Amino acid sequence: MRDRQLILFENNLIKQLVLIGGGHANVQILKKLCMNRIKGLHTILISEHFEATYSGMTPGYIHRDFSREEISIDLQRLCFNAGATFIKDKVIKLETNNRKIELQNFPSINYDILSINTGSISNTKGIKIEKLSKCFFAKPISSLVNNLSQIDQIISNKKNRISIIGGGVASYELAFSLLRRYENNLEITIFGKNILMEKNLNEKTKKNLKKISSDLDIKEYSGEVVSITETHLVLSSGDKFDSDLNLLSSGANIEKWLSESNLDKDKNGFIVVDNNLLSTSDKNIFVTGDACTVEDNIRPKSGVMAVRQGQVLKENIFAKLTGTPLIKFKAQKNWLYLIGTHKNKALLNYFFLSFHGLWCWKLKEWIDRGFINKFKFTYNSKMSFRNFELEKPKDIKMYCQGCGSKVSKNTLVNFLNEENSHSDLPDSSLINTNSSSLLQSIDHIKLFSSLNPFDFGIISYLHSQNDILSSGGSVKTISVSQALPFSEGIIESFFMEYFMKGIKSEAIKDGSVIASGHSYQSKEPGITITMNGSYEKQITKSQAQENELIYLSKPLGTGYLLAAYFNNSELLSSFDFQKLMRWMKKGNKKISEISKIFKSKITTDISGFGLASHLSDICKFSGLSAEIKLNEEILINKNIEILNKFKSTGFENNYSSSVNEISISDNNKLQNILYDPQTNGPLLISIEKEDQIKFEKEFQSVIGFSPILLGQFRKFKKKLINVIS
Repeated sequence: MRDRQLILFENNLIKQLVLIGGGHANVQILKKLCMNRIKGLHTILISEHFEATYSGMTPGYIHRDFSREEISIDLQRLCFNAGATFIKDKVIKLETNNRKIELQNFPSINYDILSINTGSISNTKGIKIEKLSKCFFAKPISSLVNNLSQIDQIISNKKNRISIIGGGVASYELAFSLLRRYENNLEITIFGKNILMEKNLNEKTKKNLKKISSDLDIKEYSGEVVSITETHLVLSSGDKFDSDLNLLSSGANIEKWLSESNLDKDKNGFIVVDNNLLSTSDKNIFVTGDACTVEDNIRPKSGVMAVRQGQVLKENIFAKLTGTPLIKFKAQKNWLYLIGTHKNKALLNYFFLSFHGLWCWKLKEWIDRGFINKFKFTYNSKMSFRNFELEKPKDIKMYCQGCGSKVSKNTLVNFLNEENSHSDLPDSSLINTNSSSLLQSIDHIKLFSSLNPFDFGIISYLHSQNDILSSGGSVKTISVSQALPFSEGIIESFFMEYFMKGIKSEAIKDGSVIASGHSYQSKEPGITITMNGSYEKQITKSQAQENELIYLSKPLGTGYLLAAYFNNSELLSSFDFQKLMRWMKKGNKKISEISKIFKSKITTDISGFGLASHLSDICKFSGLSAEIKLNEEILINKNIEILNKFKSTGFENNYSSSVNEISISDNNKLQNILYDPQTNGPLLISIEKEDQIKFEKEFQSVIGFSPILLGQFRKFKKKLINVIS
């Protein structure tokens, strides 16, 4: 009979798959992981954006046939459903010898297997671009989409001379889209060293494209652009052309970090891969899409090719991990072109066939929506998983759930050595303080699935900090206990480093010291922080005064919004989630300092028990009632349908403990926000009425947005909280 303190943990994470880029191929790996789980695998996606833009639908977005959400793949949500971790950042260096990826903003990441699908950037070789020139790039496609608002500002009511530098099919499709977006405000000229030279275009299609562009008064000029200034562009022939705005659709190039890597490259600088899509110089790295050239199988760069490569890539990733034979990628010699033109028409090209009409656009839309819809998730979708398992270690490990569940000593020592901190592993830390009294608090938060552990470290610190701030103090020292997922090697190190460096980034800003810590492995990763703070001013819940105004330092809604997002609600988009994250990573320290200037008698944080619980406690101990008004300004997200449809798991307990203390109309659409639990929620602050204008002005000046006036304290009535309409 085995020791009851020991368990066999089958899901120990032993290999790390890292995906760089949310391109058309890598997203197919994540989609496969949504339905197939590999025990022992930890997957990380690194992308510069929360969403991946589908290139096939971008022209339709430019001329407003599709919304931004319709053409975007929500990468954070895709990672959540795939059981992966999402990190929004830019790669700056690849060290293949150490299997390490350096990032611009976050700590470096190690990998066992790497898949690169970053797309490409516009090729500007041979073109001198002056700083004052108004230039925008068609690659990466997300760059063009993100810069559309700037292009809108440049294009006014006057005629604008637009130059598109390229000459391929993409240049024509871009020209057609811009004409539809801006109607008659453009004079477009396409410049290209080679006009419509794609070898898969038949002559009839080329003739049709030229006729359509001529009918729309789009000009063509054969020539090589060598210089772009603020007012004109110059060709190699010396000819000059006036230009108000320039769009580069001039072919593909790869990013600097990739070009500087030691991976094999072809004569044009692209990464060479074999027929299994593995780098010819490193068999732990897959490269797909525009960034690669398939050895002995050269094809033009296109989204179609990336999609087809993704179908092979997703199988080969699994094969590589599970030790089964890889399959070969066979590139098409020809493929279907569907080129959006104007008025919801498209031009179809396939071998010798060429058609132009509404039905071609309908076909294009059907194909494009079919692809993008593969990455949409329905509300509360239930998925059935096929489970695979990485090769088991020869020695079956038994994981103790007592003290023995601590992380490995090597991981701990390596991290402390890198931080130049406590390398002698003392049992405790000596803390000197001038204060005879200390504030102390403790908080624990479980890791939100798929969230960047560094960001989670920030949120955990700020959430804990609120307890000290609301007591009128400031943080001096902290002790951290980390629950890491059962893992080994680089995965264990990843979670430890990201948790701790996220916490440390806020501790440095706060001037606090990380005095001690503990780390262990658990099925439920999370962070526990004990904070010690200086005791500066006594603030209790019994000090509220009649007629004082009640303010919130920021809006509410983290509980139900997280519930909606991770239940795959279509009501909450990637852009909504980004806004939610910005609020969760916004601290309250400066706000606390302002409240001290105005001698606020009441400061409390709105946390897990919700607004109703915290406010009713103040009223109860102060012998008062609160008269408040609920409106949309109190919400992070103004869509009230989400508030009334989704509830955090803590909602019901908060409701049952506070509902009898509240007077509110049954038809008040915002009543659920009273009971919504908050992670790093706002501070509730009382301000004397005569200080209202000065306080709001100071708040706006320092913080950059206005405080939320919730209501004021009144003489006690029948209920502790009275919500007025």
